[in-house]
Amino acid sequence: MVKFFISLLSDINGWLKQRPTVKRLRKWGAIIGEDVELINVDCGRKDATCLEIGNHVTLTYVTLLTHDASPQRFVGYAINRLGRIVIGNNVFVGRQSIIFPNVKVGNNVIIGAGSIVNKDIPDNVVAAGNPCRVISSIGDYVKKTKQGMEDNMFWNIYRDKMSIEEIREFNKKIDGRIVYSGRKKV
Repeated sequence: MVKFFISLLSDINGWLKQRPTVKRLRKWGAIIGEDVELINVDCGRKDATCLEIGNHVTLTYVTLLTHDASPQRFVGYAINRLGRIVIGNNVFVGRQSIIFPNVKVGNNVIIGAGSIVNKDIPDNVVAAGNPCRVISSIGDYVKKTKQGMEDNMFWNIYRDKMSIEEIREFNKKIDGRIVYSGRKKV
């Protein structure tokens, strides 16, 4: 039984090391602003030394790579290529995106899920893809989102509290289109 708990604690410790917090990244040398949310971000201790994140940033299941160890296999030396990652203010990076060394992400940027960010992303844009590329301006995105909200808004929908019948009815209503769900502030 003792071996089981030691193994469990070791697993938890390993998991915690893999999923760094803002506090841990700062301790490792990253420069991180205020109101930064890291949701299961993958960034090693050495990568943190070349990382800068601005204010009001959310990263969801993102991998941050400030190094590339591939030369070791072909050059014959134990070397890494290194480059900084700089993420500006007011940035959202979607799930499973990877940001590579020597990349700057501008201010007021949304990066779509699954993007491979291997080049700089300018300010005030929405970018996505493999490789990541600009697909619209933030202004156009906001305009389109607000129009979509006007046409397709469902207020106070709590999907986790729906019965099976309510889920089926809701899915019929939204079939074939994107809708928006939110809570009205009281």
